[in-house]
Amino acid sequence: MSQAPELSQLAELIPVLGVALRTRAQTPAELARIVGQPEDGVRSQLEQLESLGFVSVTNDVITYRRPEAAVAGIAEGVADVLGRTVTGALAGLQGAFGAVPGMLDAWAEGNADAALHTDVLHGPWAAADMWRLQFTRRVPEVSDVCMPDTTALFSSQDEYLASFWAARAGQDIKVRLLMSVSDATHPLARERIQGELDSGVRIRMHPNLPSFFWITDSDTVGFPLIWGQHWPTSVMAVQSSAFAAVMSWMYERLWSEAVPVDRTEDPWNPMLTLMGKGMTMNAAASALGIAPRTGRRRVEAAMAHYGAISQFSLGAAWAQAQTGAGAEPSSTS
Repeated sequence: MSQAPELSQLAELIPVLGVALRTRAQTPAELARIVGQPEDGVRSQLEQLESLGFVSVTNDVITYRRPEAAVAGIAEGVADVLGRTVTGALAGLQGAFGAVPGMLDAWAEGNADAALHTDVLHGPWAAADMWRLQFTRRVPEVSDVCMPDTTALFSSQDEYLASFWAARAGQDIKVRLLMSVSDATHPLARERIQGELDSGVRIRMHPNLPSFFWITDSDTVGFPLIWGQHWPTSVMAVQSSAFAAVMSWMYERLWSEAVPVDRTEDPWNPMLTLMGKGMTMNAAASALGIAPRTGRRRVEAAMAHYGAISQFSLGAAWAQAQTGAGAEPSSTS
């Protein structure tokens, strides 16, 4: 069953869902009295919430489901509908992800028996402080980080820089980092990125990352209270295997679209070399054994790096750079 149509109505349902989670109203009639709305309207909203997986109503009794598990179910439905089209999937999930923090708060308030493993931190360095907090409790084996804005890593405030990365020093942790093309190609980033690569971090750059978030050990997710922020000032960490699975699905698709960062050779050089010899972009990608989308992203990354507005100007800028490096380039058309 397609989940996409109901997603557009989720924002209208959240107020009633929040009250329901907090009060644990047992029947539709009781919930209608609490929210001060007609019972027929509340029943209709409960039907929609049931179709989304947040509640179930059987014999006029409401049963509640953990909200992050419901969002995970929504995401799986969207994934089924949209297949591999990550852009469409992300657009469809924006409202659901943005609603998670408030729904988790409501769940915790109405359910004292089962404490949620959540943390919330605020402040200009909330992202770094949350990372450090998680490391004080458990050193993860695997960590996938999506960081659209990495300028904080080039800050002169060394104590916060250390708090974000140095906690893993000496630890055997597999880290993958997604960063923006502009940050990955920024001169100030060169030394820091090389240091991360030397320490074993796998880095890729992507032109359109949706938000800051991270996943550790397939069971814990860190994300902004306002989904879409690139360097958030309010961060929540949630321990939930279901939610982590959804975010990992998103991360894998972003990772597959991104271009590897390797300072030993700019990743677009093979593409531009073949294109300079007269190959089309798709033909060059095929010759290199990579997907056309990957080849296109490498050319886009090169254009961003050189500030080129066309493939012609890219060819000229790249040729000049190669000449300066002692290579013999061909012009790209």
